[in-house]
Amino acid sequence: MTSLRYYFSASNYKIRILIGSLFAAVVADGIITKYLIENGFAREGNPLLTYWVVDDKFLLIKVLGGLLVALILWNINRRHPRLSIYLSSLFLAGYVFIIIWNLLFLL
Repeated sequence: MTSLRYYFSASNYKIRILIGSLFAAVVADGIITKYLIENGFAREGNPLLTYWVVDDKFLLIKVLGGLLVALILWNINRRHPRLSIYLSSLFLAGYVFIIIWNLLFLL
């Protein structure tokens, strides 16, 4: 019963929103990047992902990477809640910047 109470507590609500938003931002970045590259507006800056961008493997890699990051941040949250909130906020701000940067190519 304590685990349910912890899951629905107010402090836990913040980290769930941050981690969910971060996961959504990672996936949105993948979708926008794939669209930009397929239409010739941009190119992939990460040399490891250059070959997978045009395949469906790119989105799978983005989703799995986002899930891995979410699990790691959730694990950090159990021991150091404030650190996980700071890290999640920092990563989310970084991805929001990347998404805005990518969307500027469409203008």
